[in-house]
Amino acid sequence: MKRAVFLDRDNTLIKDDGYIHEPEKVKLLPTVGEGLKLLKSAGLLLIVVSNQSGIGRGYFSEKEFHAVNRKLNRILKSDFEIEIDDFFFCPHRPDEKCICRKPSPFLILKAAKKWKIDIKESFMIGDKEIDVNAGKNAGCKNSFSVKEKTLMKIAQEILKKT
Repeated sequence: MKRAVFLDRDNTLIKDDGYIHEPEKVKLLPTVGEGLKLLKSAGLLLIVVSNQSGIGRGYFSEKEFHAVNRKLNRILKSDFEIEIDDFFFCPHRPDEKCICRKPSPFLILKAAKKWKIDIKESFMIGDKEIDVNAGKNAGCKNSFSVKEKTLMKIAQEILKKT
């Protein structure tokens, strides 16, 4: 089975001042590219799991969401020679009480099934408590917050645990 790092996208990988949907506004946060490259070079899959209630609220479309993801991957490919392996998202508003919105483990479990990932040997990184809890709820080996450490420091810590 494969190992992965599950990643929130907004304010974990890219700067988001509120419902980012314009590819031209995509900017990597500090140490993100270097940290992801380190994880990828260790053989870990990079899987984004993201709540995107802006879709459910009508602020932007799924097409715009995917355009931001493509831009993120273009930046990672051109500057760091890596890409995110896959993107999973919840388009619902919080009040819809769906099964896929983090902290539910649904997106992580869906990705694990598709990619044949050993969740117990995988990790979650995000910027909010719901991200950390999604990783815990799924049974990840460890969950980290970029509010406490840079993505590069988290990547180095993950490599010590693998």
